Amino acid sequence: MDYIYNDVIALSLSAEVYGRFLAYIDNYNFKIENGGIIVGILNPAKKMIIATDVSEPQKKDRCSAFAYRRAEFGHQEIMDKLWEESQHTKTYLGEWHTHNQRIPLPSFTDRRNWLEISRRKQNSDWLFFVIVGTEQIGIWTIASGKIVQMTKVDN
Repeated sequence: MDYIYNDVIALSLSAEVYGRFLAYIDNYNFKIENGGIIVGILNPAKKMIIATDVSEPQKKDRCSAFAYRRAEFGHQEIMDKLWEESQHTKTYLGEWHTHNQRIPLPSFTDRRNWLEISRRKQNSDWLFFVIVGTEQIGIWTIASGKIVQMTKVDN
């Protein structure tokens, strides 16, 4: 599944990643928020980034009815392993979490955290933030310091 921002950049979710998000929509009870990191491959020549992997909640993460707080422990080890296995082609692309909303919208806390993450040095100029709702998936990126929603492109 592909998402685009103003013909500037496209994010393609691999079948595995898209399937994992759909599995949350189909099978998750949404009583507490869950989440993880997004990992993928950069293809700047085609203005395309491919999300190939996501981590899922780890033991030290804090999950509650209205918040998901990712602990570094666990997710960093997953990222390191993917980095090594891919011969340094897979990189951190952003964060994802669930919301108990039909059409997910980022909270004030989400927006604040995303902007904070975007100010850190990353391997990619583009970061993506996914919220899996009870019926839809929302994807945002940050362009020129502003949070913008990406548009789903039907393949």
